[in-house]
Amino acid sequence: MQTTDDLAQQVLTTLGDHAEDFDVPGIVEDLRAVYDGVRSVDDVPAAEYWQIVSEHDTTERDVHG
Repeated sequence: MQTTDDLAQQVLTTLGDHAEDFDVPGIVEDLRAVYDGVRSVDDVPAAEYWQIVSEHDTTERDVHG
């Protein structure tokens, strides 16, 4: 059984060296809210996954206030 921590690790893996530029807990929370019972980032359509990720880009917040 996978946990939220497993999902967070998967998100971190997809972000690679840029993980620090994103609100990973926020991404996981949104994934869980939109895809009830999601167990893997692979269960989310790629375009929708990356849209959720982009909404948690902290570098964008820093630039635009």
